[in-house]
Amino acid sequence: MAVESFRVACGEAISVSDVDRDELEKPGRAIVPKGIPWAKDIFAVRARGGSMEPMIVDDPWCIFHAHVIGTRRHRYVLVEDQSKIGGDRYTLKRYESRKIYLEDGTWEHEDILLHPLNPGYPVIRLEPGGTYRICGWFVGTVPELQRVKPPRYESIEEE
Repeated sequence: MAVESFRVACGEAISVSDVDRDELEKPGRAIVPKGIPWAKDIFAVRARGGSMEPMIVDDPWCIFHAHVIGTRRHRYVLVEDQSKIGGDRYTLKRYESRKIYLEDGTWEHEDILLHPLNPGYPVIRLEPGGTYRICGWFVGTVPELQRVKPPRYESIEEE
């Protein structure tokens, strides 16, 4: 499982520049924790903030599956806001959208809302024309990860 260096916000989206350097995790690899189903491209990031309490308290490892297909509605998703200067801004929320169905049988989003679980935090409305990316679906949290060091290979000179 990949360990990412950025923090994910349980509140307004935050970026690497919003976090002290000592709060950032070193990227790398870790063993998938017990109880978390393995999937290709699974990854972990640290969460910060209180908008997803009581499900997610401040500073756990959040595990996500990347590249999941299907409806996002009512799922907890990691959203990257690429529309602001500096980019790389992330938040974790429950995804909700309303669609408009067109005469040709297609549809488009009328509204996309990111809902916190904690009622003390505001709902985030994704702006039309904004550049957003769903990075993954939330799988669960764990307090600790067991990191794995990459193997080191020594070159052997040929005689």
